[in-house]
Amino acid sequence: MKDQKVLVIRNKSEVLYLQLDDILYIQADGNYCNINLADGGVINTLTYQRAEIARMLEEQLSKEALSRFTLLGRSYLVNTDYVLRIQPGKQLLTFRMNKYGTIKKISIKATANALQQLEIFMENR
Repeated sequence: MKDQKVLVIRNKSEVLYLQLDDILYIQADGNYCNINLADGGVINTLTYQRAEIARMLEEQLSKEALSRFTLLGRSYLVNTDYVLRIQPGKQLLTFRMNKYGTIKKISIKATANALQQLEIFMENR
């Protein structure tokens, strides 16, 4: 269903139903992915590579919902709704997130080039 706001991820042992608003970013780690949530939680070691999760997003979501997500280098798939600050010179991307009713900031490292591409994406979306 292309207009849904839930990403369904199935593997051999479980089925995850993730609200798009709950996904902060997805980080690749070899053959696994960690899904970092906007409330500070992390879903570890899904047996999918980042490219497979990106493919699932494309298959399941509408163009509008999909436009919230973009690749950041080889390791990350980010929800752009949570981007607060892009600092290519420091190689940092900062998200704003809600945790227990408060606003918290979290940063990840990325290459300057990847962050510049993200900046272009954000300006053109």
